[in-house]
Amino acid sequence: MSVEWFVKLKEIDSLGKMRISHLKVLSDQDARVAKIIERKDLTTMQTASLNLEVRSLQQNLHELEKKIQVSSQQISNLMSMGAAEDKINSYRKELSLLEDQGLQLLEAMEEKKLECEANVTFLNGLEKTLVEIQGEAEADKIKAQDEIKKIDFRLQLLVEELPSNFQQIYMRTKDKNLAHGPFTRVELGSCYFCRYKMSKQEEIEVDLIQSLKTCTQCGRIFLPYGA
Repeated sequence: MSVEWFVKLKEIDSLGKMRISHLKVLSDQDARVAKIIERKDLTTMQTASLNLEVRSLQQNLHELEKKIQVSSQQISNLMSMGAAEDKINSYRKELSLLEDQGLQLLEAMEEKKLECEANVTFLNGLEKTLVEIQGEAEADKIKAQDEIKKIDFRLQLLVEELPSNFQQIYMRTKDKNLAHGPFTRVELGSCYFCRYKMSKQEEIEVDLIQSLKTCTQCGRIFLPYGA
């Protein structure tokens, strides 16, 4: 087999690895933007939930204020009627408990409002950050896509230059979408990727005779070290 064809396969392997790295740029940038959007959506949901809690607390406070007014009126009525002090004190105790509950509701409501305000401030900053990151990500993706187009064009030319048997084996192996690409090497008598043990004769055919061979186990194409 001509060394020239293996040199082309080696370049195809190199270009394939470069292509994978550019594809990773695309996925990384998408993930980068998605992470910010996810954070934004989560904070928006938390803010909406806090607003619901504030409204619920306001309603509870409104109902409590009614009870306080009724209790205060009852105390006034009892005092005007000259009711027993212990009975009046009983209503005063009830009124005191209601007022304490009101204070607790006010504190809880204020706390929720502060959390809402903090979230709104955070969301405003996050929105600006998202716009910036989307701009950066889009620029990086355009650059990576341009590189992928160049690589794909070069790969197409290289494959077309290969003899038919090389083309067929390469395309068949490529279509398997093997992790880390369709190529491998002999390392310590085994396939570098799947560690399938090779015979000495097979090693010689790959690295010395430079025959076109694929791994019996994983199906990857062996690239001789001399190519």
